[in-house]
Amino acid sequence: MKKWFFIFILLISALIYPLQSIKAEKADILEWEKRAELPAARVGAVSEVYDGKIYVIGGIGSGKANSNTTYVYDPKLDKWSEKASMKTGRMGAASVIVGDHIYVMGGRTDQGFSNSVEVYNIKMDKWEEAEDLPFELKISAFDLYAGAIDNKIYVLGYNKPLKHENYSSNTYSYDIKTKEWTKKKKFEKDAPAGNAVVIKNKLYVLSGQATFEYDPSIDQWTSVGSGGIGRYYSALNFEDYIIRTGGVSKVTLYDKQTKTSRTVPNSSAPYRMGHVSAIIDDTLYVIGGIPQSNDAPNYARDDFKSNLSISLKSLKNTDTTAPPGDKDPDPATPPKDDSTNPGDKDPDPATPPKDDSTNPGDKDPEPTTPPKDDTTDEDGDALLIITMVNGLQKEYDLSMKEVNAFLSWYKKRDAGEGPGFYEIDEHDNNKGPFESKKDYVVFNNILMFEVNKYKK
Repeated sequence: MKKWFFIFILLISALIYPLQSIKAEKADILEWEKRAELPAARVGAVSEVYDGKIYVIGGIGSGKANSNTTYVYDPKLDKWSEKASMKTGRMGAASVIVGDHIYVMGGRTDQGFSNSVEVYNIKMDKWEEAEDLPFELKISAFDLYAGAIDNKIYVLGYNKPLKHENYSSNTYSYDIKTKEWTKKKKFEKDAPAGNAVVIKNKLYVLSGQATFEYDPSIDQWTSVGSGGIGRYYSALNFEDYIIRTGGVSKVTLYDKQTKTSRTVPNSSAPYRMGHVSAIIDDTLYVIGGIPQSNDAPNYARDDFKSNLSISLKSLKNTDTTAPPGDKDPDPATPPKDDSTNPGDKDPDPATPPKDDSTNPGDKDPEPTTPPKDDTTDEDGDALLIITMVNGLQKEYDLSMKEVNAFLSWYKKRDAGEGPGFYEIDEHDNNKGPFESKKDYVVFNNILMFEVNKYKK
């Protein structure tokens, strides 16, 4: 399809014909701003905000040694400074801030995985050791989740079960006053290399396509459906919504209550993972990391010290779009999770990602009845545009009957029913000496899609 014909179709569909069930995002495209770069490249660091400044702690550079540095960024001055260093260099740790103290826990040190904890007194610019994490097994890098609620620190240490074994992931709370750890409800789901946020006194763990909620008032874990993040990505609380960054160059605002998202695309931001993010005065900062790849983020690149910011003011107090935007699964070819040896490079998969959603422990309970298919209008044609999690966009010029069939499959697959991939007939969309040409779209690789209806 030629460019001008494509633009013409979009204009016609926007002005005359309403979009079908799933509507494209109409918000203005946000613009990223380049800020002062990190003093040194970092991957797998942690970050916290205090008094309008961003603290970036630990991580690993381009060498083999894990870093113990504490860098502080002042957005008003657009300037970095260095503070006292941790006693132990570590990457892939977890952190929380309570008052004027930052707790950095676990992660990978030069001696291997660690359950040690260090506390940074911001006002005194001093690090002190604290009580170790109480886990029986040491937690792999990026598999420790933490949040602070009512002056208590809640941590989840995820351990992937070995063959024929049950999950050994546990939850603990730490009382800052008594300095004691207390064992809490056991976590029995799959949640590798994700991130955690605290919203309204509840801890949310996001991993893959799943989101899990821990309510400390009743000591209970609950699966709350989709809305997770890809491995080694970042998540933040923004006005009780979840801001997700990483992988694709988009800013996604996720509403956990309605399970819908608002995604604003922008092509200027680099695909990345292993980065940190922070929000100050309605401005999002995305710092460090490495470009998106199939390898676990074990080392930084010397030339990747970027610090980008983007305004979130246009995202405040706005309605979210329909559910397809709420999918932010692992990258199209995600790194293989090997928590026993995080330094190993994962090979590129030669086949499409395996659909493991049939595992009853990894999905939400199926509805008692199939999702209602309200796409009954089959008159006319439409341009179906599918955006994959790796940023690739595919366009299909189809009849509304074919589009409705795709929508029906998507809804059923989202409810845990049906195959993990969908066959789309390309018709004459692509030239070539073929009798027929079909695309097989994998559900786990879909970030969002839009339907632009028109009449020939």
